Amino acid sequence: MLWISCYGKNVYIDDELVGYISPEGSMYANGHRFGELTEDGEIYLNSEYIGYIEDNGEIYVNNVPGGYVNGSNDICFESKALMKK
Repeated sequence: MLWISCYGKNVYIDDELVGYISPEGSMYANGHRFGELTEDGEIYLNSEYIGYIEDNGEIYVNNVPGGYVNGSNDICFESKALMKK
């Protein structure tokens, strides 16, 4: 599945709005670029591959569930999954 529908949407960590995804797929938090979302749903943080989005919208970080894509196509990470990186 292509995840370009998430481009231009928000990024949440534990239900807190922290940033957004640019129309090109770059992820920003607090005004700083911190990652990338590819069209295929691969997720990179600081240029390092950390996970992906399943076709059902579940996000996997380091091969364990770590978030989801909500009904508005926002990316919702769980902080505990990001800290295990």
